Amino acid sequence: MTEINWDKECPHCGVKMNKWWANSNEFGDGLGFCTSVMLVCFNDACPMYVKGWNSLFDHYRRIGSVRYFYSPEDGDSGVLPVAHKDALRGDIIKE
Repeated sequence: MTEINWDKECPHCGVKMNKWWANSNEFGDGLGFCTSVMLVCFNDACPMYVKGWNSLFDHYRRIGSVRYFYSPEDGDSGVLPVAHKDALRGDIIKE
């Protein structure tokens, strides 16, 4: 088994991402993530996060944004929706 690299920078802003506990985040349908820990960009100046506020409102008339995530276990990546800047921060894994 190969060792997981937890040291990764966000491809959108270049800031080191934080380990984030994904296990407690189920979406009401019994589905969640296929891993318990992921990397998430919590940089409030990240272009993806900054542009997400206008994008979500312009396309869906919803207030919120997105944060980039990456799963080192399987290489999956994407975005996590957030309703405010402190959303998801409670599950950051302190090192």
